[in-house]
Amino acid sequence: MKKILFLMAAVAMMVSCGNKQQTEGEGEKAATEGFTFSVKNNITGTTGPNCFLPELGAPISFEVTGEGDMLDVAATVKIKHCDKTEVKEARETSELWISGRDDDNKDVEVKLVADEENQKKLVEWFPKAAGEEVDITFKGKVPKADLEKLNGKECTNTLVF
Repeated sequence: MKKILFLMAAVAMMVSCGNKQQTEGEGEKAATEGFTFSVKNNITGTTGPNCFLPELGAPISFEVTGEGDMLDVAATVKIKHCDKTEVKEARETSELWISGRDDDNKDVEVKLVADEENQKKLVEWFPKAAGEEVDITFKGKVPKADLEKLNGKECTNTLVF
């Protein structure tokens, strides 16, 4: 009887050690793959002097890089021109605001900014004809905790230009 108990204990110890090593390896793999972020919906609104130019519903794709508490986020939006072409003076910078609520019903907001190159592409797109599209990338350094709170949720996604 003692031999059977000893054998069962040895097998249990080997299985638990094997699982521990596998779990540690999976943790390392997850850390090197990075954090992924997405929202359930596309562009839901616009604001600013040229807010009427794009069609709503533009898709957003996110790329998250970095490690630690602050992550680099790049959000690319494919903006399609509506039938209005009346352009007002452009803002100095254009932004993408992603806002929603966390599980405790508190506001969470992420703001990303178009760099100089993307701002130039956007300003060149303003007077284009209906149907013209442009890909604009908005970037920023964002707390990982905020991304985790909004990840996979319906958010208010606003273009500001």
